[in-house]
Amino acid sequence: MTEQEQKDSRSYIEIIGDTVVGRHLIVTIFISVVLSFIGFLAGRELIFPRIVPEEMIQSYSLLLGIAGSVTGLLVNTFLFKPKRTLNETASTNNELTEIYEKLQLDMDEERESILNDPVTAEEMKEQGFYNMFISDEKEKSDEKEQK
Repeated sequence: MTEQEQKDSRSYIEIIGDTVVGRHLIVTIFISVVLSFIGFLAGRELIFPRIVPEEMIQSYSLLLGIAGSVTGLLVNTFLFKPKRTLNETASTNNELTEIYEKLQLDMDEERESILNDPVTAEEMKEQGFYNMFISDEKEKSDEKEQK
């Protein structure tokens, strides 16, 4: 099996709106849990009984467990790089309307709120995406209605 076929055969799952490789997710969870427990147990059994009062051992051990979680986060960040690529394309007014319809949002309400707020309209013009929301004909008709 070639490398490309192996990449294509991976099973992806969706977790909290993100798509991940299932095996990588399991390894990531395992690494984080193990490092957290190692930090907690090392603090409780090895490090803190010698240097802090007995009533504070659990608290400091918990902090060391949290440090283990953060270490796990860093390890996982370096082990598993993002696999997605973002292809940015300029959207047209029609494409944006289709997206709003799929999301069951009201595009006319969005346009009205932009036209009624000059600060938002000006910021959108500065950023260069005002025309994606407001077509020239819509803007002219709304200006006539306001007069």
